[in-house]
Amino acid sequence: TTIAVIFSETISTSSITTNTSDTTCSGSFQLSSNNFTTCVKMSAIPSASDNVTTFTATPAENLSNGTTFKLRITTSAKDTSSNSLVTAYTTNGFTTSPSGSGTIRGTVRYDNNTAAENVSISFAKSGTTVGNTTTANNGTYSQDNLSLGVYNIAFTKSDYLTTSQSDTLATDNQTITANVTLLADSCSAGTISGTISDAVSGSAKTDVSLSVRSGLSVTSGSTTGTTATSAANGTYTLSSMSAGGYTVQVSINGYITSFFNANVCGNLTNQNASISENLSSGSMRIILHWGASSGLTIVDSHITGPDNASGRFHIYYPANKRNFFYYTNDQVCYGCTSSQKSDNVTLDKDDISAPGTETITIPGGSWRSGTYRYSAHDYTTAGSTGNASSTNFAESGTTVKVYYNGTETTYNVPNIAGTVWKVFTIDGDSKVIT
Repeated sequence: TTIAVIFSETISTSSITTNTSDTTCSGSFQLSSNNFTTCVKMSAIPSASDNVTTFTATPAENLSNGTTFKLRITTSAKDTSSNSLVTAYTTNGFTTSPSGSGTIRGTVRYDNNTAAENVSISFAKSGTTVGNTTTANNGTYSQDNLSLGVYNIAFTKSDYLTTSQSDTLATDNQTITANVTLLADSCSAGTISGTISDAVSGSAKTDVSLSVRSGLSVTSGSTTGTTATSAANGTYTLSSMSAGGYTVQVSINGYITSFFNANVCGNLTNQNASISENLSSGSMRIILHWGASSGLTIVDSHITGPDNASGRFHIYYPANKRNFFYYTNDQVCYGCTSSQKSDNVTLDKDDISAPGTETITIPGGSWRSGTYRYSAHDYTTAGSTGNASSTNFAESGTTVKVYYNGTETTYNVPNIAGTVWKVFTIDGDSKVIT
């Protein structure tokens, strides 16, 4: 790895110095990962090029993976007329690639929800294709040993529109489920419409801004230019959308910006979305969603976790199980103060029809040491027998979004038969989700 800085004029080579003996922050060319408490040792003084306007240095050892580094040029740097830099300049920094590898897998279906076999899938990282695979007869695919980073995944089959999706492998041994719907190339343009509501109260949200990006799960970069604003009753319409897969961004001041995928093949209705108010530090919100075309009526969210008596609480429907208060170690907190009531875990929203949303919140001050387990239950299909062999849930497109400390993580229902989806566990101390 080499580190370079470019000046706007010719610089005196003797003024560009760096540390080559230890990790102190000395010299005019400094690189640090801890706000310059210490600095990276360089293998040699920076070399000049491009008419002495560019200076390049190489660290003595490989930079740590998954770490942000900043470069600082101090006022010791001078031009050839001995004019010093007026103030020290520090870059915004860069982050090295994390180490490790992971797996991206999922299921590809046609828009009639049947398995899409023999679909060609390519995985590109930084514009370079690094893997290829093909879906099996049941529409499933899996690509192992992908290095960590951002991937653009392209799904291609003759007579169908090419679909692309963006996914990020962020941690070693991570597995991402990326399910995709393949649209026929005969699909027509249309509109996307639905309602935006508050994830906790369920009330309609007005003046919410919606914008669109091409591709699925694309949360940054240029937009298509199609926009909309929700009306007083929360409804919106995105007009004149060409056939294909899109990511819709939903944003309003005071709320966490959220995203949802939409596949346009003619007019697409009931594309409802729930948005969460900004959370205090350490708080976590978990939002379960099943769509109008999921084939399901009721999906229940469940969370269990450590209580205050060496046991475990369980939050779920019905109403008398929707709250847990640590002060009483019970589902009720009669006569409690506001502070005592706020130390809780709550099922804030519980829909009983599609499209539906269920919301669970863990306040920042309510974590306990131990393991929290979150799962979703296909109540529609389960009935009294459980229907362990049913694939209705796997084919439903149900998603779970987790909001924590400014990040959004999406989980897609896997292609596994049954009516219970064990989505993840959370470590109550580190808040690491696995």
